[in-house]
Amino acid sequence: MLTAKSGRCFQRVASGLEFDGDLRFLTLTSTRASSPEIQRHFRALMARLKRRGLVTGYIQVPEFTKSGLAHKHILLRGRYIDQLVLSQMWQEIHGSKIVDIRRVRNLHGRRQMANEMAKYMAKGTSGRYSWDWGWVWPGFCRDWQRLKRAWRYWNEWTDMPEASFGDLLECWRGFLRCHSPDNLRRFLDRYDPGPMPSVGMLPWAHWGWAAT
Repeated sequence: MLTAKSGRCFQRVASGLEFDGDLRFLTLTSTRASSPEIQRHFRALMARLKRRGLVTGYIQVPEFTKSGLAHKHILLRGRYIDQLVLSQMWQEIHGSKIVDIRRVRNLHGRRQMANEMAKYMAKGTSGRYSWDWGWVWPGFCRDWQRLKRAWRYWNEWTDMPEASFGDLLECWRGFLRCHSPDNLRRFLDRYDPGPMPSVGMLPWAHWGWAAT
């Protein structure tokens, strides 16, 4: 069941999937001997991979097992990373050598990953998800909220033909594919009417990627 929280996660994941680049799905695990500082250790690992030019962007969702151990599920954009090398790094940083990394090879795989990340967020055992600026661009969530306001204003307060939610998504995806936040913000400066009541839950199936 898609919740507001998992729906937001789905939108964050799906937005980053509009960008070009090789994607990989990474799972990092913990053991009882591991430090509880998995978030700090995760950031240290990502910083090391970025310095080596292996990762250019990511979004991650934490999950806690029934026994209380923390895992990280990460979608990352970047180059090939040898699993053995990654395992050695994670063992050195976090004290756990079990990692799994696999390439997301096609559009179906990308759709599946967006759904999977949203499903992790729907679980009661998930924690706070996050992303780095390389996943989309700084401030993209605020830009999305402004675009929704402009869409709602267009439909409710103008005499122009109504724009569907699918039209809204195509507009958003067009700006994402061009990686053009400056153009988007110039557009929003013209059409965003400012804060309005919440739009509420949105029909994510219009992405063509049903989050169930």
